[in-house]
Amino acid sequence: MLGKGKLLHISLKNLPLGQYLLVVPVPFKMQQVESKGICHGLPVYPPEVKDLVALVTGANGISGYHMVKVLAAAPQRWKKIYCLSRRPPPDYFFNDLGDGASRVEHVAVDFLNEPKDIGEKLKEKIRHVDHVFFFSYVQPQQKGGVTGMWSDADALAEINTKLIANFTGGLKDAGLAPKKFMLQTGAKHYGFHMGPATNPSFESDPRVLLENNFYYPQEDHLFKYCKEIGAKWNVVRPSYIIGAVRDNLLNHMVGISVYAAVQAHLGKPLWFPGDFVAWDKEVCQSTAILNGHFEEWCVLTDTAANEAFNIQDGLNFTWGKFWPYLAKWYGIPWEPPELDESKYRTVETRHERTPRGYGKGITRSTFSLQEWSEAPEVVQAWKELSEKHGLLLDPFKDRAQIFGLSDSAIIGGWPLSLSMRKAKKYGFHGTTDSFEAAFETIQGLGKMHVAVEMAATKFEEMV
Repeated sequence: MLGKGKLLHISLKNLPLGQYLLVVPVPFKMQQVESKGICHGLPVYPPEVKDLVALVTGANGISGYHMVKVLAAAPQRWKKIYCLSRRPPPDYFFNDLGDGASRVEHVAVDFLNEPKDIGEKLKEKIRHVDHVFFFSYVQPQQKGGVTGMWSDADALAEINTKLIANFTGGLKDAGLAPKKFMLQTGAKHYGFHMGPATNPSFESDPRVLLENNFYYPQEDHLFKYCKEIGAKWNVVRPSYIIGAVRDNLLNHMVGISVYAAVQAHLGKPLWFPGDFVAWDKEVCQSTAILNGHFEEWCVLTDTAANEAFNIQDGLNFTWGKFWPYLAKWYGIPWEPPELDESKYRTVETRHERTPRGYGKGITRSTFSLQEWSEAPEVVQAWKELSEKHGLLLDPFKDRAQIFGLSDSAIIGGWPLSLSMRKAKKYGFHGTTDSFEAAFETIQGLGKMHVAVEMAATKFEEMV
């Protein structure tokens, strides 16, 4: 404890490049943190944290893949990383892991099979696991639209609860007992997909019981499983996730990039589909690589055991600030929301009550990206772009998933804010710039031939 008027002198000369000290004044505590790429304030781990074995499910998806990237980049901590998914990884998967690819092994497992069958698959390849990172998810056919995403709540709950139940049963049959099990869920925990929710949302907020929510039975199953085997758990709840993968399109930046590229090809401006409420509302983004760093911190931090945490990028974000960035990246003009009130149509949320328990949820728009995608000139423009750039994506095969997800992120008439106070109190201070992360994501999608490469080649601040 420092006396009154005393100063603490800290020498920085011995810190590795890119690392710095964070001094938290009362109570006195000092942490060493570092920057990695677009992520800043990341924890530095002591050297005795080493030689761990991880098991990552849903490794081909946006979250699972970036989790693997985080672990593969830390050879001193993670000596082996098993990736579980039904389909083999895409061709770029191992190439993008660099030297870390030698410690990553794919195991083909279908979690819709019986636990006994899953256990047999695991026993063939895996003898030991320290920590599990669970990202597996099945998306039934969606209706799309601003309020239609995730509306088939019962189907979502049935299939996704089966995934975790079958997998944990398979772990038992294989004799594998992890020390900690991390389950990623999301902001739907608070009901934002149904209407205005508690804002900002705290991890202690009560469950929203307006309709079925597969996150809740998944959590309940996790708690029961960990109690049975003596493991610890974490639940992590991100917002809309930013990140580039090729074969998993549950990513709102995909529909947004298609919209911008086609508008540029047609010589049209970037129109905004929502009203000024949607334009100015604060919504948090959750960059996949930062999520991965946070989820690693969760399983490696003893004091964070048996806790649920929100995770988001940690800075303010509005579509009104993003739209000029997006237009600049594709070299086209942009337009703010429509001023003529007569051109707006209004949609109310599908429940009389909102997730927060009072008030109404109202969305106003002049068009939706899903509707825009049905125009013949849009379809033809994408065909021309695909031939020119060798694109692998057919965004019209499942419009409801691609453009419905983008619409739900952009047009919804209420803010989305996940409080990070709990994570910060427990000692995680990581952050990233959501605008820069969006640029890197679209740039990455371009390299994967999912998006049209942008006119801009590097991220620059708007002035």
